[in-house]
Amino acid sequence: MNKDKILRAAQLANDDEGKRNTILKDQSIIFGFCSLGLLFILIIQLLHHESLNTVFFLVLLGGLGIEISQVIKKHSIISILTSILLIVAVVYTAWLIIIGK
Repeated sequence: MNKDKILRAAQLANDDEGKRNTILKDQSIIFGFCSLGLLFILIIQLLHHESLNTVFFLVLLGGLGIEISQVIKKHSIISILTSILLIVAVVYTAWLIIIGK
């Protein structure tokens, strides 16, 4: 009886680890495609001599998402301070985009 419970718990833990690895691989693929998209937009805007605020906004927003996930995982003061700094930078860049600079 005890062996069955242990085996069942081990199988559940293995299933959870497999699901976690699949999610991480999917997130890496999505992040790669987003990075390629940002690079494409950056090149086009540089060729047309346009403002790069939208690209900076998207990069800062992505960094903010990553940093918030670190705050949730680690609860460190450095991650919290970095998140606050990124929030200010995102809001400022969004304001620049809104007013058209």
